[in-house]
Amino acid sequence: MIHIDVVIPRLFAEGASDLHVKLEIESGSLLALVGPSGSGKTTLLRLLAGLETPQQGRIVVDNDVWLDKQQAINRPPQQRSIGYVFQDTALFPNMTVRENIQYAAPSGQRALLDELVEATGLEPFIDQKPIRLSGGQRQRVALARALVRRPKLLLLDEPFAALDADASQTLRQVLLKLHQNWGTTTLLVSHHEVDVQALADRVIRMVQGRIQTDDLIANRITARVQLEAIKRIEYDEARQYWIIETDTTLIQSSNPAWENRRVGDLIQIGVS
Repeated sequence: MIHIDVVIPRLFAEGASDLHVKLEIESGSLLALVGPSGSGKTTLLRLLAGLETPQQGRIVVDNDVWLDKQQAINRPPQQRSIGYVFQDTALFPNMTVRENIQYAAPSGQRALLDELVEATGLEPFIDQKPIRLSGGQRQRVALARALVRRPKLLLLDEPFAALDADASQTLRQVLLKLHQNWGTTTLLVSHHEVDVQALADRVIRMVQGRIQTDDLIANRITARVQLEAIKRIEYDEARQYWIIETDTTLIQSSNPAWENRRVGDLIQIGVS
């Protein structure tokens, strides 16, 4: 569970006011932040990431205190378990796809890096530099780089904004697959209804730094996933990942959480 209660002065289109957001987010959910430009969506992501400091407030992620102004606790970004994907990707232009992802990877995580490269469909471009990639391919690199440290919180700031329809659709499919298989809590800022409809299970609308509406989309969750029993589960020592098979799906993952699963357990499988 993520607890957020932050206040920071801001100048909005309607005039000066405080951004004041108080909410709780279920671990493993995908929450969309929508609302007009300048309503505070990106500011909230930056507060969570530690890139800005509120005037007052508290942020607690899975009982781990990231921020508490009263207790003078304010962890820097590198000490918060976050992955951040910006609209402009912010890739290193002199590095290849593999080098960009590897730069953020903990040491000894080759299997995890390879898993992400495969999951994002980047194998054909692994030795290319960003200038040779399309916008959608660059965003997939940025997504893989953000996830390679297995963050508790994935922050996505308009990742589809500069993409055409085909590239957006591909990235949505990749993001949804990774979110469902990894269970990372995700906050998505978007102005596009199609992104929200395809991905989110909760939608918060912000206006002038305040939450105007907060809607759970339970029927959308049901439409996207189904429960299937595990038919086979084993660990590949050589490649250091788990192999999980159901009636319809084969999953390969280095996530250590699979160690607690057994044949016959029900797991959620994404459906189109």
